[in-house]
Parts: sequence; structure tokens; C-alpha cells
Amino acid sequence: MKRATVHLFFTLLTLCLVVAIAWNAWQYYQYGRIARAIESIPDAIPASVQEDANKQTQFLHPAVKLARASALSRGDQFDAAELLFVEIIDSQQYQSLGQAARFNLANHYLRQGARTDLPGAQTRPLLEMAKQRYRDLLQVHPMDWDARYNLERALALAPERINADPEHGPPPKSVRVIVPDFEADNLP
Repeated sequence: MKRATVHLFFTLLTLCLVVAIAWNAWQYYQYGRIARAIESIPDAIPASVQEDANKQTQFLHPAVKLARASALSRGDQFDAAELLFVEIIDSQQYQSLGQAARFNLANHYLRQGARTDLPGAQTRPLLEMAKQRYRDLLQVHPMDWDARYNLERALALAPERINADPEHGPPPKSVRVIVPDFEADNLP
């Protein structure tokens, strides 16, 4: 009886280990597929590759979507890239990928807003969106120095406006002047 119990225990232990090894092998295979999919994405997807940009991405892993969105952004396909970035951020399944998507989306707006071939009326809203995205990212990760640096770049391109009351003008400055041997009673 004792011997049968020991054999049963080791059989169950072996079965558990085989299941754990099979699970790890499956995960390794999946990560390999994701890595190959990311490697197959070019550095920049130009606008001339329209059929590639419209490829269905709903079944892709978020890491592959992030790499694809970054390539679309570098290839000046801003609308398609923005849709993928927002999709990754909204999914909230992978928190670290969502933060990377927020950072890349802010970079996307900054890159588009810094273009010199667009009039200022079109670039200003993009720079404002970039600043807001960087601020949102810094609220979650205040020590993200890349986001801080890029926020400073966005602020240099589009400084914050000071809301002065145009009706009253700037606030007056009051300065107290002391003149020797002069009394306030001597004023007319």
C-alpha cells in the first residue's frame, strides 16, 4: 500500500511536470511567432504600400500592432498609425505596451506638428495634443525622462499661452521709490 502511494505521487508529479513543460514550449512557440512577425515589419511603411496598410490587424498581438503602428508613423501614414496606437491604448490588456503606445502616439503628434511644410494653424493643435499625451504619460510614470525631454521640445515649438485679460491689459507694477529729503506732503 505504501509503495503504491509513492508510485502514484511520483506519477502525478511527473504528469504535472510534463504539462508545465508543454505549456512553456507553447509559450516559447508563441513568442517566437510574435518576434518573427515584428521582424517582418519594415522600418517604415510608405504611403505607396496602401494594401499593406489596410491589412486586418484585429487578430494581431498588441506588440505586433505597436511595431506596425510605429512603422506606419515613420512612413508618413499618420491616420492609419493613429488608429492602431489608439486601439492599443484602449485595449488595456498589456499595460507596458499601452504606455509605449502612449509615448509613440505623442511622438507621432510631435513629429507631425514639427513639420515645416504645414501652416501654423494645422501644426499648433498637433503640438497641443502631443503635449497633453506627454503630460498624461508623465502622470503615470513621472520619471520617464524621454517623455520629459520630448515635452520640453513640444513646449519649445509651441510655448504655453498666458491668458491675459485683453480688456484691462497687463497688471500694473507698483514700485516704491524712496527719494532722500523728500516728503509725500510736497506733492501737488
